Amino acid sequence: MNTNKINEKRAELKELSKHLRNLVKEGAFYSINEGLKEAYKHRGHKNLNTLKQWNKLGKFVKKGEKALLLWGQPKQVKRVNEETTEVDEFDFWPICYVFSDLQVIDKEGK
Repeated sequence: MNTNKINEKRAELKELSKHLRNLVKEGAFYSINEGLKEAYKHRGHKNLNTLKQWNKLGKFVKKGEKALLLWGQPKQVKRVNEETTEVDEFDFWPICYVFSDLQVIDKEGK
């Protein structure tokens, strides 16, 4: 995936996360990812796994399906750019691409 696409996905995920941040602070959700999963659940996506996890379960992602976005485990990164002192808390969080049970089929094509 090229850098522009990744930056677009990151911006999309940041925007979704902004709305959930206050709900996390209020105690409605334990984490932003929990809020994202709940939003996906309301759209019918019950069981979320990465591509690798689905493959281990004997499933393939259907052709043309778009991944759902979650935040991955944070990374330890040193800032090289000293021009800006503003730190975006999401800069150190990679994107985790997941698919739901609605987006996969058995290896036999079922």
